[in-house]
Amino acid sequence: MRRVKKMSSSSIITAVFLLCCLANGSTGSQDDCVYAATGSSLTVPLRYELKESDNLKWFKDASAIFNRRRKQVIMGKNDAVDSTGSLKLTQLTKDKSGRYRPEVINEDGMNVGGDLQSVRLCVLDRVQKPTVTTKTCTDNGHVNFTCSVGQNENITWLMDGEMLEEKGKTLTRVAKDVLNANFSCNVSNPVSSEISLPVQQNCYKPMQKPHVTVNCTGESEVTFTCSVSQKYNNLEFKWFNEENKLQGSGETLTRKTDDVVNTRFFCNVSNSISSEISDPAAQKCSKPSFPNELFGISIWVFIGGGAGLLILVIVTATVCCVRARRKRRI
Repeated sequence: MRRVKKMSSSSIITAVFLLCCLANGSTGSQDDCVYAATGSSLTVPLRYELKESDNLKWFKDASAIFNRRRKQVIMGKNDAVDSTGSLKLTQLTKDKSGRYRPEVINEDGMNVGGDLQSVRLCVLDRVQKPTVTTKTCTDNGHVNFTCSVGQNENITWLMDGEMLEEKGKTLTRVAKDVLNANFSCNVSNPVSSEISLPVQQNCYKPMQKPHVTVNCTGESEVTFTCSVSQKYNNLEFKWFNEENKLQGSGETLTRKTDDVVNTRFFCNVSNSISSEISDPAAQKCSKPSFPNELFGISIWVFIGGGAGLLILVIVTATVCCVRARRKRRI
């Protein structure tokens, strides 16, 4: 029959103190977490050298999850602990979060591991790869980059690979200042991190070559319209003639048809980062007409005079031919 040893008053005080320490340690804040990712494995160390006669228990929070008396496993699986008695946790899921603590009882029934270190395990999902969108271009020339993130995730921003100070979900920049810069966001939690693909501002794009269309408006006017194939912000339109003289601004240019019969026009379209000029275009509403006068004299006078001269030449040539034939006969 095992004899029960009486504990002195000092031993009782010590035991109570250790129990209080364990109680306080079991309700630790998240700051003392040991983090692990879902699906990973973790070994909770037993910081005690076991004897063959010792009994080993492991607790998750207030519930026992493993019990081995000497070498016989009463609760749990044999491979739940390694040769040192450390607890092996595999294929972690969020429900395995909690405080894990060991208990070692010697053959005399004494808790010899009362001050053994416990571990608070926090299991988290790995972060997903984020994406950056640049849908917002404000009226005052700013561009907003937005990082798609989950909850309780840390965000850092990078411009051309260099880390920025901003930490929020949205990053704002003056579009003209970052025309060709690459932006990405890094999302992280204590167990993982992912970085997005880089994107650029889309408020200002390099210009494509514009195209000019010609429309006859009414009987005496022609309208030239300058158009681009893509949608751009803050465009500026200018019109030039073949002599490179500025003719006007805006997407359209209207002129009197008779004033631009043989004139060709170009449109120049520009934004803050580039400009392009169109191919030349001329009006097609009317063609050059035959002049009514020449040097102030009716054109018909010249036509009539020319016809009379032609007839005179023909008659003269005919008379000369007849005379020549008569001389040959004589």
